[in-house]
Order: sequence, then structure tokens, then C-alpha cells
Amino acid sequence: MDRWEPATIPMFPLGRALLPGESLPLRIFEPRYRMLLTDTLDEYRTLLDRREEDPRAPEPVLRPPGFGVVLISQGHEVGGGDARYDVGTYADIAQMSRRPDGQAALSCVGGNRFRVVEWLPEAPYPRATVQPLPTSPVTIEHRAAFGLLCARVSTLLEDFADARGVAAIELNPVERLVIDLTSLDADLAVELGVAGWAARLPIGSSDRQSVLEADDADTQLRILDDAIDGLAAAVAFSK
Repeated sequence: MDRWEPATIPMFPLGRALLPGESLPLRIFEPRYRMLLTDTLDEYRTLLDRREEDPRAPEPVLRPPGFGVVLISQGHEVGGGDARYDVGTYADIAQMSRRPDGQAALSCVGGNRFRVVEWLPEAPYPRATVQPLPTSPVTIEHRAAFGLLCARVSTLLEDFADARGVAAIELNPVERLVIDLTSLDADLAVELGVAGWAARLPIGSSDRQSVLEADDADTQLRILDDAIDGLAAAVAFSK
């Protein structure tokens, strides 16, 4: 998918918003999504074949095979009939293990954001025409503000653990978050923007979706700040 031109892509609605740079393991078992995977891989192979057959032809825009991910607003992941948000993230397939019957285990990574322009008839899986969205530029000030948010989260988790007489690393399911927070300075990739940085924070689906939908880094940081205020209130109430 070109970064700026609208494109028609297969879609995979899920119960959790995918943020840029975030890992997404998926198990493909529904027949319609097995077909989605087959069509996606076939299209990618066709692009590769065309490039090899005629080196003089304009080089196609290639990215890893994948599909769009949007958060389900009402309904369920299995069976269809769901309602969906219109801002989502492209999921690049990084690794795949596939069975002869088409079932597969995928390891995907969140790519750029997009806005759905039009939902198309399902064939039999969901499809949509989407408009890619640019990553909001980030500055040193944005990085510093995000660092302060992460420090607040780390302190909250430590306080929560201390109140229970355990080490923060023993808390579940926040153990992974505590480990990630120790390496923030080295891990904040500018190209992911604030929306990508937010993947390491313990925020809910609605806050994750709000960050995805926000068009600038300042607004995204305000959403995260409000979300951490909510976490602080929850920790205080639990003491």
C-alpha cells in the first residue's frame, strides 16, 4: 500500500486496537480468513513475479504482505456482523506457520495508520478502501513528555506492588510492561510517533483507539496523560 494513495485492502477486525510497531500474534482458523491469507500471499507473489519478468517496468510499491486491522466497536471477532471503527493500522506479516488446510499462526507487526474511506462487500472476508494517514512529527519535547508519563506508570506499578508486599516484576499481567519501561530511552523510535510509543503503556482499548484517531502528537500525549490519571485513580482506590 502506497503511503499516500487510497488503496483497497483486506481487513481483519479485532477486539483490540493495533498500534504502530506493536507485535500481533494471530491464529487463522475461520474459512473466510484462510481465504484472506491465501489471496494476500498470492497478490504479493504476483507483484514479485512481475518485477522479475520485466526489470524495465515501473517498480511496484512493495511492502510485506498483510492486511488492515480495525477495532470492533460492537459485536465479536468470530462470525461477522460486527460494527467497526474507521481508523486502524496496517498489519505486516513478519512470520507465518501454515497447515495444509489453510489454518495458520501469524506473527504480525503494526505499520502505518489509515482511515477507512468505504467498506466494500465482503468476499467473503471484510474489505475496505482506505486512506493512509501520516505519522505525526515528534520533537525532543514530545519524547521528554512521554518519558515523564512512563516514569509515572513505573512509579504507580511499584507503589501497587509495595502495597501488596511483592516486587513489581512479580505482578501479572504487568510484568512485561515493567521490563519494557526500563529501556524507554533506547527504544523510542521516532518513525513510530507517539501512537507507536503508546503500545508500551497499560491503557485500555478506548484510549488506544483515541490515540490512533488523533492527528497530532500533542493531542495524543494529552489522551495518554488522561489515561494515566485514570490508572493512578484505580491504583489509589485499590490501596
